[in-house]
Amino acid sequence: MAEKRPLEEKKETSLRPLYVRSVVNQLGLGMVNPFVSAYAVDLGASSSDMGWFQSSSNISNNILQVFWGRLSDATGKRTPFIVIGTVALSLLWIPMIFVTNATQLIIILSIQALVGSMATPAWTALIGDLVPSAKLGKANANVNLWASIGGLVTTIASGILMTWITGTDQQIFLIPLVVAMVCGIGSSLVLVKVKEKEKGGKISFQKNLTSDIIEDFRSAMRTRAFMKYCYVEGTFQFFMSIAWPVISMTPRKILHASMLWIAILSVVQTIVTIVFQGWAGKLADTVGRRPLMIFHRFVLVTVPIAYAFAPSIEILTLVGILWGFSQALGSASLTAYLLDVSPEKHRGSYIAIYNTIMGIVTFFGSLSAGYLTDYTVSLFGLVLGFQIVYIVSTVGRSIAAAMYLTLDETLKK
Repeated sequence: MAEKRPLEEKKETSLRPLYVRSVVNQLGLGMVNPFVSAYAVDLGASSSDMGWFQSSSNISNNILQVFWGRLSDATGKRTPFIVIGTVALSLLWIPMIFVTNATQLIIILSIQALVGSMATPAWTALIGDLVPSAKLGKANANVNLWASIGGLVTTIASGILMTWITGTDQQIFLIPLVVAMVCGIGSSLVLVKVKEKEKGGKISFQKNLTSDIIEDFRSAMRTRAFMKYCYVEGTFQFFMSIAWPVISMTPRKILHASMLWIAILSVVQTIVTIVFQGWAGKLADTVGRRPLMIFHRFVLVTVPIAYAFAPSIEILTLVGILWGFSQALGSASLTAYLLDVSPEKHRGSYIAIYNTIMGIVTFFGSLSAGYLTDYTVSLFGLVLGFQIVYIVSTVGRSIAAAMYLTLDETLKK
């Protein structure tokens, strides 16, 4: 046992920059992310605008991920893509200070998601590269735990700050947006300390990149477990995304919640997630990924029901305790499962393909939901119009959640 300790300490040290990056990055994101949709609503966004708000960010964040994932695999490097993508994303918080309508905000968010997308497959692949498969559940849980801690304090601080500050919407968001930029850039510098694994048998970069990407898609199509997971996840995320435009609008337009209560809603869920994150990671590495995913997805069926009929933001916050617990199980199992069904040398490409599929699916889900909401609201009024969309999402989520029962366990015991 004494001989193993130095090796274990070395592995823990090698992962420390990942934890620090997660904390610092989330410190900034926690200042802004929970409130961006409320910002759009306050700028006058309609239901269809919120459909574009959700869908354009989803497609922009995912459309180039196959290219970035392939490039990451081809070069054998992860950190340059994470650093450049995160810095570019962070700098684009500043133009949001000067927007005057929801359309301008949506355009900037889309550009931000597009340039920041180069970091996503590389970040997930880096975790997969540095952590053995048997410990992926715990490692993902720990990374998500530190990220949650990072955003917890700043979310509540931002909510209080925006409640106290008076002035225009732009003035209220000034400090949170600046903090988000600084933290994002700072989190990127931490990864300079990461020592990446030497990749044996790198993919030839002399071949045409387009041909390589096509071959990646063909390879993914032949990987049965990966494609089945994409099919099941895609179905669920389509129906999940149908509720996103109305979820974004409900706290402000129906429940008339303040920014502070929007922060509390987010923070309560985050605290519960933090409490159970470590336990969930161990569970994913012992019991398996599949049971946790199934429970998590069935719990998410309750989200549109709660938003449709909650009489107040306070009641919604109480129900959010269950969602926070579920999120701990989901964050520990979903990424671990995706890494399990992706070949090690092609993880960047496979993760990018997965994210691209999810981006396309949620693009159409959110966009169609935005226009559907405009239609139902015009016929039945604001409350009933929103409830109809929530019911559509609930039924679809229920069917899709049952599809997770068909997935095979990937944890090797």
